[in-house]
Amino acid sequence: MKTLSWQILDENALNKIKKQKDFEDETSKKLTPLYKSAENPIIKLYLHSIILDTMRHSDTCQMLIDMNERAQIGDEATKLGEKEIKIHIAEEAKMLKQAEEISKLVKDKKIKQIILGILEDEKKHHRVLTDLMGILKKESKEWDAYLYDLITGFLKHHLFQKISEKKIRIGGSPIAFN
Repeated sequence: MKTLSWQILDENALNKIKKQKDFEDETSKKLTPLYKSAENPIIKLYLHSIILDTMRHSDTCQMLIDMNERAQIGDEATKLGEKEIKIHIAEEAKMLKQAEEISKLVKDKKIKQIILGILEDEKKHHRVLTDLMGILKKESKEWDAYLYDLITGFLKHHLFQKISEKKIRIGGSPIAFN
């Protein structure tokens, strides 16, 4: 097992990331009861989306903290990881195919837009899992540089990508999906 580290964050930045992670965790916990009590499916969807994004932000902060301190790779983790990732890639391929089939069947433009959003997510999941498989196959001597490039690219293009605002009318009222 080899341990690698970026060690690129100074103490101030690292502490701010740790505080941000704690804040994200607190926010997610505070929103969960509100989500559970919501009866309107649109409100429930919005709250759930915010909770999931907040959890992802927390996980991203934790990843940065961990990567600044250590990154471990080894044969056992690689074998286990490859097997699991291959399974998930196959599952994502099925979900992608199903979402494509549904998008072709749905005629209502508003519903179709929602399904197309799911389809885009499935495409993103497939790309991320494929990239992750590539990480597991890299030689350990290339790991640090490759992972840094992959993560910074992933964060730039996948996690913090601005999505253009889409408006959908339900019952005559516009609803914006971000």
